[in-house]
Amino acid sequence: MREDVTQSLSRTDVEAALHEVGEILSHAGKVAEIAVYGGAAIMLQFEVTFRTADVDAKVESGDHGALMQAAHDVAKRRGWLRSWLSEAVTVYLGEPGGTSLHRSYPDETRVGLRVYVAKPDYLLAMKLRAMRIGSRDESDAVMLARTTGITTMDGMVAVIGRYFPKEPPDARRIAIVGQFAKRLNVSPSDDAG
Repeated sequence: MREDVTQSLSRTDVEAALHEVGEILSHAGKVAEIAVYGGAAIMLQFEVTFRTADVDAKVESGDHGALMQAAHDVAKRRGWLRSWLSEAVTVYLGEPGGTSLHRSYPDETRVGLRVYVAKPDYLLAMKLRAMRIGSRDESDAVMLARTTGITTMDGMVAVIGRYFPKEPPDARRIAIVGQFAKRLNVSPSDDAG
């Protein structure tokens, strides 16, 4: 598949591909650990209907070359882009500690790949840092804010500060977060009248 073509992966696609990667690594006697972020992390934790173009991940441990080769083999077999398992997200990550174990692939008894996912509050912090009002990031942030109970501007600024202490939000970002918090907390009756 050409790299300038986009793809659309469902949760089932992502889970199956991770299983295949785990199977390849397990068969080779290797174990790798990745942390998944972005849309794929949301997909793996929540019942959502959207699809993703890739799996944003950071390789945490293991044989990096073997992991990426397994991912490329899976891409070739499935007719996917080689970049379906993308490490581009690593430049946007904050402090460690924002992940929890999702599962091991192919299974707990034959581990080849351990997958961690970003916790909902970490994902919320990432979404708030990148969000533009009216974007897909905003709808993801609504779900994450309600799931975590972080629905006030102060709470949102605090969660950004917890995971991104070296990059505090500037005045523009605080204004966007404030606008988002206000929209999030408007009740339907407030909206109607």
